[in-house]
Amino acid sequence: MNFLLAVLALASSAHGEPTLTLQSRAVQRGEVLLVIVEGNHPKTAPSGHFRGHPLDFFPAQSTGTWLALIPLDLDALTGLAKIEATLRDVKGHAALKTIEVTVAAGNFPVENLSVDQKYVTPPKSDTERIENESAQLKHLWSRFEPTRLFMGRFDAPIPGAATARFGERRVFNGQPRAPHSGMDLKAKMGVWVRAPAAGRVIFAGPLYFSGNTIIVEHGLGIKTLYAHLSTMSVKTDDPVKKGQVIGQVGATGRVTGPHLHWALKIRGARIDPYSLTSLDLDSYFSTRVVDALAQSPACGREDLPRPPAWGKSVGGLRTRTRPLKSVYAAGEPLTMLVEIQNVGKKSAFLDFVQDPTARASVLGFNRSPEPFSSLASSATTRLTTVQVKIPRKKVLCFEADRDAGGPLLAHATTFYALIYGTDHLYASTSTARAGIWRGQLLSPPVAVLVSTSASATGKR
Repeated sequence: MNFLLAVLALASSAHGEPTLTLQSRAVQRGEVLLVIVEGNHPKTAPSGHFRGHPLDFFPAQSTGTWLALIPLDLDALTGLAKIEATLRDVKGHAALKTIEVTVAAGNFPVENLSVDQKYVTPPKSDTERIENESAQLKHLWSRFEPTRLFMGRFDAPIPGAATARFGERRVFNGQPRAPHSGMDLKAKMGVWVRAPAAGRVIFAGPLYFSGNTIIVEHGLGIKTLYAHLSTMSVKTDDPVKKGQVIGQVGATGRVTGPHLHWALKIRGARIDPYSLTSLDLDSYFSTRVVDALAQSPACGREDLPRPPAWGKSVGGLRTRTRPLKSVYAAGEPLTMLVEIQNVGKKSAFLDFVQDPTARASVLGFNRSPEPFSSLASSATTRLTTVQVKIPRKKVLCFEADRDAGGPLLAHATTFYALIYGTDHLYASTSTARAGIWRGQLLSPPVAVLVSTSASATGKR
């Protein structure tokens, strides 16, 4: 499970008084804490501090809700600390709230690696390049974009097991180096890397140690880095959307094989990127869908390939799929539009997995669904679900571009059948929720045309 702290500070007996709470995966070095103020004056931001540093509050989507981030660097002081904030109700009356936390050291193992000796003791001819790149990166990390560019929750850029975890103490060829300030995710050469949230590219180019590298600014001091790429699909100053392909996994720079190095810094602090993905930011920023059944803008498009026949009805529901494009290039990321229709005699209720990267727990293509586990360094991802009501003759519509096997890629095998089942949602509970649909749906195989002459750009 995902360990979310919900700490209520000094619960007030006064009706309508603002509240101060804290959400995080853990309180230790390398984690980020989300400070939440609710019921505050909508036009006056709260003020506060943590260990002498001011809290920079920014508004959430809901009126009167304000948020602030506290990044705990790998070298952060441990022990007891206080979060103090002055909150103001709708009439402007101020109240001081306090949360006490104990910052733990964390457990970070030691890893021994063997690499080309030139990356441990670089030749003198490369010294000037390394120093220039170091100064350039230091400048990039020190710049903070005050505007929020992301729109909600952060996702992992690729699915893949961690081969080197955040905070590990690295020893290259017997020589100790700085702790690992990111996550190394195992992946084959050429796997598509996607932006975990919206932002702007502030660097895209080759570096001596990290090879082909991309840095994305997400605003509010949040920056993510992607290293050792084989190709880069974006350039400096390009805006990126959540889920957009920005490059491909490679083995450039100081590496022992193909993988993705994914790092996160928040106002210069080194943070485990999975600490950020564990925060339920969708609850505070995601735009509410006008039609609860249309979970994707593509649901209303009229230029999609012709839909196939519906699958067999199970418990009053049936499903079908179709690709978003008529033709894909070989190896190009493939996105399917999934539709689940209620053909029963009354409304159906479905526990719908909100996070697209976690839907492997309920869907598979040419395979059965599989339990989904996060690749987080110290916890598994919480499966956030929302109860969706599907009235008679109505359709739940959403996109799917991956399953438990990873991203869907267009290959010579051009038929894809969806298997949708909810059993894994309830594997850890003794009883299912009353009135919620349970079962397994199978769609007819859908044909995907793959052109060997087309260029795989990775973009729709």
